[in-house]
Amino acid sequence: MFKLVVAVLTVALAGTAGAAGWKDLRIDGTSEAAFQQSLAVFKEKLSPERQKVFTDALMDIWVQGTLDAKRDQREFTVNDYYAQLNGLGYEQVVTFTDPSGDTARERYREASREKTADTTRPVSTWQGQYHGSQEARSGVATQSLDSGDLMKTRQGGVVTHDGRPINADQSRSQPK
Repeated sequence: MFKLVVAVLTVALAGTAGAAGWKDLRIDGTSEAAFQQSLAVFKEKLSPERQKVFTDALMDIWVQGTLDAKRDQREFTVNDYYAQLNGLGYEQVVTFTDPSGDTARERYREASREKTADTTRPVSTWQGQYHGSQEARSGVATQSLDSGDLMKTRQGGVVTHDGRPINADQSRSQPK
């Protein structure tokens, strides 16, 4: 009976530990390699929204440290940054520069809205044709603009790059 109780408690505690996983993470700022490894673990465990909030907070901490050092007429080094962050968890990082937590909450809401907007909006023809990175899509758009291709209006009419309609009979632009 005792073994059964211990087994049940072990399973229950393991489930609880797994659920709280990201909340128990800490930044290791003892070295650059340790810091990078701890950030990789955070990235793996955090939701995309929390990753955004966490990354923005890390940038805020760097900026604040730089400004504070400049005000004190000293240099803010990467080692100073690591030392500031060493041992901090997610909540401590995201409230480091704003202890009220208002900035973190707003950033989380914003990241959630962006995620919702990305999944609910219809995919345009252009987006459907050209998958890939932002750079690839930008390249395709630039190439299209550079080649001077004709554009189509919402009503289906063909226009030149400056919006003048094309005369179907003569295949040339008509003045506005």
